[in-house]
Amino acid sequence: MLSSSDKPIRLRDFIRVENLYFSVVGYRNEQSVKCFLRYAPGKGGRFKGGREYRKLSHAEAIEAGREFFYPSEGIFRVDYSMIDEVFKPEERLMDVMDAEVEKVVSFFSGIPENQMGVTGSRLIGLKTGESDVDFIIYGKYWFEGREKIKKGIERKKLLEPDSDTWEFIYRKRKPPLSYDAFIAHEKRKYHRAFIGNTYFDLLYVRGYDELDKPIPEETGEKLGKAKVIARVVDESSIFDYPAYYPIDHEKVKAVLSYTHTYAGQVFKGEVAEAYGVLEKISGEYYLIVGTTRETEDEYLVSKTLLEKAEVDVYLNQNFY
Repeated sequence: MLSSSDKPIRLRDFIRVENLYFSVVGYRNEQSVKCFLRYAPGKGGRFKGGREYRKLSHAEAIEAGREFFYPSEGIFRVDYSMIDEVFKPEERLMDVMDAEVEKVVSFFSGIPENQMGVTGSRLIGLKTGESDVDFIIYGKYWFEGREKIKKGIERKKLLEPDSDTWEFIYRKRKPPLSYDAFIAHEKRKYHRAFIGNTYFDLLYVRGYDELDKPIPEETGEKLGKAKVIARVVDESSIFDYPAYYPIDHEKVKAVLSYTHTYAGQVFKGEVAEAYGVLEKISGEYYLIVGTTRETEDEYLVSKTLLEKAEVDVYLNQNFY
């Protein structure tokens, strides 16, 4: 059963191929769907239709869905003829409306509900008692949502993640950053919070009228690992996917991040330091950060922020 709408498949939608569930990881899905395998049958404490499922690591996903995996791109591609079901967060908000989701939706009142959705395990019916609320607001309304979170924390209607939650997120993301550097960046993003005892993330997805933004998604010619230090000249797409950081640099046009860890990491006018894979795409040079979900050897930091926060050691010992 495909989606009831004829709208294009976009970032953070899910698709099902038989008993494999893929998260969509791009906007340019005209020929096939760019995605990553997230859930497959196995012992994992998630149940649906009498079958048990597990959430996969990066390596496990590649092994379980090898027939769909394109090593040259580092992603999965699924032909439309193979898709059994499409899950669109904005279409299924009412289907996932438990007490936790209802609290989050109510907090964002004033933003049209057709511009909201929930993705991840809740969307596809594989949540557990520990599942977070991966909450989407689309397009221009996302920025209103982020401002609501900021004001909500200031007015004590929301709570920032506590130390245990920050430590859990840090361990889960496995960044090469020191804990202090990670927290300094995260606390100013205002895209994570508690409402009561419900934790949620605020995730950005482009509106349908914005899908053709001129931000590269294709894989370019890989030129090896590199580090750049340069000033960010625009912040309009730093929470996008990929997060897009155009920089003032003699060779590299922009830093692109394919991991949520580094979304919203460096703002306009700040000096960025990034380490990742240098690629040549359509004749232009880009530094790619987040070539795998677990970003153990790639990073992006705001040197400007770290100086203000007086964080001297911003890489953990395992990186050296």
